[in-house]
Amino acid sequence: MQDIFNCFLTTKIAFANMIGDIALNSDCRPDIILNAIGSDSRVGNRYLGFGFGYGGPCFPRDNRALAIYSEDVGIRAMISIASDESNKAHLQNQVNHYIRNNKEKTVQFDFVTYKPESTMLEESQQLEYAVLLAKKGYKVIINERKKVIQELKKQYGSLFEYKERK
Repeated sequence: MQDIFNCFLTTKIAFANMIGDIALNSDCRPDIILNAIGSDSRVGNRYLGFGFGYGGPCFPRDNRALAIYSEDVGIRAMISIASDESNKAHLQNQVNHYIRNNKEKTVQFDFVTYKPESTMLEESQQLEYAVLLAKKGYKVIINERKKVIQELKKQYGSLFEYKERK
């Protein structure tokens, strides 16, 4: 049952980020709009924040598994598919927005794992954001724990600058 809850949350996160992207491109504040939406008791504010898309080992996997299973029983899981597509589009919107609005060519990340207290890099939106900026010519500095830096160096070599944190 947890996997079904995760699928619902991916939709809520993707919706919040879509509204946030629209707000930013309209010179509006995503937090104000999303807070207004979340103040309705039918919606709620949990998982309705603007920021990085969903990632990690569970949300993307569960969402895709539901879409695959649905196909097996003759149903196209349009919302799961759209949530994944929206999550990818949001990441590109974040990169484009950063490039348009920041002349500074150095970017620093305090973590690139899928959530701050984790050491997992699996489907990390923060990491993918860092990779995309680095590939666009930005100097990307990653402040991470030793274990994470070692894994990043294996996967990305000198694409980033690294600083160890405790």
